[in-house]
Amino acid sequence: MTVACSSLCFTQQSFERACSHMARMGFKTVDVAVLQNWAHFSPKELAEDLDAQVERAQEAMAAAGLKAAALNASAGASDRKTETKRFKAICEFANALEAPVICYAAPLGIIEYEKTLARYGPLLETAQKAGVALAVEAHARTLLEMPEDAAKFCDDLEGMRLTLDPSHMWAGENQGKPFDALYPYVSHTHWRDSGDAWERCQVPVREGVVDFASVLKGLFQTGYRGAYSVEYIDTFPNGGERNILTMKRLLDEWVRLVERSFSES
Repeated sequence: MTVACSSLCFTQQSFERACSHMARMGFKTVDVAVLQNWAHFSPKELAEDLDAQVERAQEAMAAAGLKAAALNASAGASDRKTETKRFKAICEFANALEAPVICYAAPLGIIEYEKTLARYGPLLETAQKAGVALAVEAHARTLLEMPEDAAKFCDDLEGMRLTLDPSHMWAGENQGKPFDALYPYVSHTHWRDSGDAWERCQVPVREGVVDFASVLKGLFQTGYRGAYSVEYIDTFPNGGERNILTMKRLLDEWVRLVERSFSES
């Protein structure tokens, strides 16, 4: 059982300082953001000088005693050639950090479905050749915000996996309706509480509507054994250490309870 911390919890800090904060809060693993023009590593710079970025990441993580649970990435490019080059570097970065899975940005709903498959198919092949799981996020306001669409996407691209953030299943169009059909496809997870509208997609823990216990139980029943990454983004309302720590404590407790209940049954 691994409760990780997303580096998106500390986008206003350098990666070095973010790692230091996570270690101080008791985390042992980090979900590393690789998002162009945001945090913490630039896909463009990875493609230009991978070794320098690997060295920087490894040094920061080693100094804090952290290991990589996953990458949270987007190539940040609209043209196929640039995205292909940057995504290959992202996969190599994942391997260098021993991150087993890449959470990747979901396609926008305005893009034709067949064009979406043509775009993501080669990315999946690149990830598979690198030995890394590609888990596109079932994100609100994208083509994959509804469970049936996310499941179909994975069925149409054999081997494609999902990153599940339950808050999107309540704050987005799905509005808390059952989404257990997604569980067999999940290879990574993000965790925060939310309200029932996108304007309240991140609220204090236990002040929202996310049924954490039910989702954790459902994931475990379908064989999920991946990481549970706390993702209270610092630039969103209700970001900050208080909710990060509260979410961490609750995940530590709930995941152990779920594991114990299944081991005793």
